[in-house]
Amino acid sequence: MTGARIRNSRDCVSIKELAPGRISIKELSKRVWKEIDADNVPGLAAQTSYYFVLALFPFLIFLAALVGSLPFTGLWDEVLTWITQNLPREPRHLILETVASLTPGRHSFLSIGLLGTAWAACAGLMNLMCSLNAAYEVRESRSFWKRLGLAFIMLFVLTFLFVGSFGLLSAGDWLGIWLVNQAGPSLLVITLWFVGRWVVSLALLALAVATLDHTLPNLRRPWGCFTAGTVFVVLAWAPATLAFNTYVRNFASYNRTYGTLGAFVILMVWMYITSLIVLVGAEINCELRKMRAEAKSRLVQRWQTAAEEIHETAPRR
Repeated sequence: MTGARIRNSRDCVSIKELAPGRISIKELSKRVWKEIDADNVPGLAAQTSYYFVLALFPFLIFLAALVGSLPFTGLWDEVLTWITQNLPREPRHLILETVASLTPGRHSFLSIGLLGTAWAACAGLMNLMCSLNAAYEVRESRSFWKRLGLAFIMLFVLTFLFVGSFGLLSAGDWLGIWLVNQAGPSLLVITLWFVGRWVVSLALLALAVATLDHTLPNLRRPWGCFTAGTVFVVLAWAPATLAFNTYVRNFASYNRTYGTLGAFVILMVWMYITSLIVLVGAEINCELRKMRAEAKSRLVQRWQTAAEEIHETAPRR
């Protein structure tokens, strides 16, 4: 008799056993929760939010200088209003008043003061590098100047992304007005315009998050725009922001507790929530990468075991 002779059904390795196992959402959640505690993600989020608040106004000044150097400017007030529209009311007024007082007459893009502003804005990105390295469990091996150069590049990328996003959404507003004028103010047109605007906004947010997540950590990976962590950040950030706005508007009493610092404290808390969501998204990507590597290792071991069993049960001549 030729071929392999299987003496017992227990010696047979099924295709299901050789196929890579599905990733359990429950197991992933447990591992992510464990790593959030092990990596001190809440502490990293607090640290990152502190640097982000310090870098926010320099970034907006840098963005104002760039927008002011474009040929179709007169748009800076609209751009700033669009950027801050999702913030709670108090910090939105604080940012609008502060940036308006710091940016009058800023029409020159290249200046010594602007370079200092860009340096200050890069501090938030460099701190985010450290936090993402901790989330991905990698050590920093890049030099200070390389990290600073990368932060400057990402500052320009984010700036142009903000300007491009504003242009796309402004074009969407123009398209929505044109559709209403052509088809009339029907419920279908208004619904499609509202849903389309949110889809574009979330897609642009996903692109920004994916760019930061792929570029800043000291880790080489294939590019992926819609990773599990990016999808989590996009889907969690919008409801979290809306919920925080509702809480501040109806329940919180930051102004009575902190007085004139209330708006600044609200901004810090919102930055903390945003930083926490971003770092949890990085933890999800990290744990998924490890679970896939473990599943691949188990698959190789099963194939090796199956090959050995077939070799042992094969007839010897």
